[in-house]
Amino acid sequence: MRLKRLSFASINLLVVAAVSLLLTPGTWAASKYKVLYNFKGGDDAEGGLYGSLAFDQQGDLFGTAGGGGQNSNCGGTCGVVYELTPNDKGGWTESIAFDFQYSGTGYGPLGGVILGPSENLYGTDQRGGTYDNGVVFALTPNGSGWAESILYNFGRSYGSPFSGLVRDAAGNLYGAAGSLYELSPKIGGGWTEHVLYHFHPHAGKDGTDGYAPVGALVLDAVGNLCGATELGGNYPPMCSGSAGCGTVYELTPEADGKWKEHVLHRFAQFKNDGQLPEAGVVIDQHGNLYGTTMEGGSFRNKDVCLVGCGTVFELTKDAKGHWREVILHSFDNGEGGNGPLAPVILDKAGNLYGTASAGGTQNQYCGPLGCGVVFKLTRPANGRWKYSVLHSFTGYDGNGLIAGLTFDAKGNLYGATLSGGAYGYGVVFELEPR
Repeated sequence: MRLKRLSFASINLLVVAAVSLLLTPGTWAASKYKVLYNFKGGDDAEGGLYGSLAFDQQGDLFGTAGGGGQNSNCGGTCGVVYELTPNDKGGWTESIAFDFQYSGTGYGPLGGVILGPSENLYGTDQRGGTYDNGVVFALTPNGSGWAESILYNFGRSYGSPFSGLVRDAAGNLYGAAGSLYELSPKIGGGWTEHVLYHFHPHAGKDGTDGYAPVGALVLDAVGNLCGATELGGNYPPMCSGSAGCGTVYELTPEADGKWKEHVLHRFAQFKNDGQLPEAGVVIDQHGNLYGTTMEGGSFRNKDVCLVGCGTVFELTKDAKGHWREVILHSFDNGEGGNGPLAPVILDKAGNLYGTASAGGTQNQYCGPLGCGVVFKLTRPANGRWKYSVLHSFTGYDGNGLIAGLTFDAKGNLYGATLSGGAYGYGVVFELEPR
């Protein structure tokens, strides 16, 4: 399901390379969009990532690709962590920080990496490890490269970890792999794993729970964890799918060390509500939550968006502790894009930025589905959010957006695409928002 809208990512590399040569320099000069690197495939990375890119203190960018690398014994290539470093020519130099292999480690990283103390990188692999069900890993710089250590091997009771991690001030790591878990560093070395919550989609006095958590978790100001599930929640006839339309939830720590789950919203709650969130949520300084859904909303298209083209939503809590959802934008499959698969991010003014996996430009490369867009939702002065497209991908400059965006210190946006670019394996890009 996660890639069903990205089936158009299969390409003819020779056609792409030939058409790319026809583009004039002015095509790019007029835009604030810039390709920082074109993935080459093979020993290099193949495709972007599910998680966002991460900056270190020196301004280097790190990301993951589920394919590519020198090892090919994973039923394909095993994936890499890559690094982009600014060079003295005003460009960026790419290198492979770590090349995953099947034997003894995980492989297929899809959730991005986060920075920890001493510039360590933390992330997850969807496969491999002791039980071939994925791992949590750490990469530590050792002077000549990066050394990997496995912090936890997921067993059969877990689902595969498609999402990334979040770290609290005490150094604990939190993530989702079917169930929600915490990894705590032990004094003297090693890590302890705790299952925080198992989803129960067909039980509970408060109605049906969610399941199949997606995206990274977020921590609020008091230490609660918030996230989204792709499935569960409302079922037919309210929801269009038999497995449910997804939820937004909160986990609250209790005095006995256990965590209590609260469903904040079940999607398909009303006619034009969103359905199927494929990413987590983001939280603002007031505790409001924002996110996207792949389907639902007020626009429908019989060929592409039978149950809606997706939404951007906001959840706010009232004085009585009840949560209310507002749809900020419904995608329409036109120039504005459709099918968002990544979370939104907030700038200091409270504006939202995100990506849609399809829609936008339609050409011989993108086809009728379009190659996707980067968008902005401007916080209103009059109560109505304004939607605008910052960049519409053409295929030649990227295609198939499943990754989230990242800000630099100046407020520029950085991201990666699954495919497209000069070699067809995706790009890393920079966008100066207007």
